[in-house]
Amino acid sequence: MKKILRLIPVIALILGLMIVPMKSRALDFGDFSGDSDYGGGWDSGGWDSGGSWDDDYSYSGSSSSGSGDIGDFAFIVVVIIIIVVIGISKSSGTSNRSSTQNYQPPQERNLRPINEYMQYDPSFSPSEFKEKLSNLYVRFQNQWQVKDLSPLRPYLTDAYFAQMDRQLNNYRMNHQTNYIERISVLGVELMGWRHEGNNDVMVARLNTRIVDYVKDDRTGTLLRGSNTREKFMTYEWSLVRTAGIQTSRSTGTTSQTCPYCGANVDINQSAVCEYCGSVLHTDTFDWAVSNIKGISQRTV
Repeated sequence: MKKILRLIPVIALILGLMIVPMKSRALDFGDFSGDSDYGGGWDSGGWDSGGSWDDDYSYSGSSSSGSGDIGDFAFIVVVIIIIVVIGISKSSGTSNRSSTQNYQPPQERNLRPINEYMQYDPSFSPSEFKEKLSNLYVRFQNQWQVKDLSPLRPYLTDAYFAQMDRQLNNYRMNHQTNYIERISVLGVELMGWRHEGNNDVMVARLNTRIVDYVKDDRTGTLLRGSNTREKFMTYEWSLVRTAGIQTSRSTGTTSQTCPYCGANVDINQSAVCEYCGSVLHTDTFDWAVSNIKGISQRTV
């Protein structure tokens, strides 16, 4: 057994190398879609690998102590691999998803109705807001494909922009492109809002359709996904804005003044003040996406 304990770091390294490629399966902006459908009829409490393990493993059971150690080692490796694969199958591609098991309905998160928010901000238009989210979804997917999120900087909080750019950097480093095509927003529903610290938080659900796949930039080889099958995706977006900000009817967004130099700026065009060069925090001026959850995926 002492020999086996000394080999545990080696086992961990091997398993770590196995995990990396399995986690790279996810697709689309933020890596919410993937090889396996989830949500809806997906039973998040169980594990369905889409196949089965061949458990006809054999190992030497002779009386030789050397071969016995090898047999014990092989058995432990197999058990560890099975446990790890089961865990990965439950969580693979779901680092950004909310499974049906963990998903909380709006009423359980103290979300208040949209008509209440319009008492605080009478110029807020739910229809215009939903149209804005539809347009943003398409832009997010397009910029993900070209591997440049800089034009989206005004629409994401600092933390979420950094998180998405880190994920996208994996595609840049691996010389891969995630193609997202036939993008369609099928519906947007405003779930509600709440006060959170110094911010207002708006929660929306988007139902969309996409075709997405990954190719190698150097060879053009299709690596993951399908360029023919459609995926129907449901997401939940959380957007934040500094509490007390009022919607400007003239622009459909908000009044925008650089807090550093006082110049009027268009935050929806650039996140940097063209007069003083300061980086502007979008949630101070208008709604910015702070989080996206993948609720379900259905492939047809």
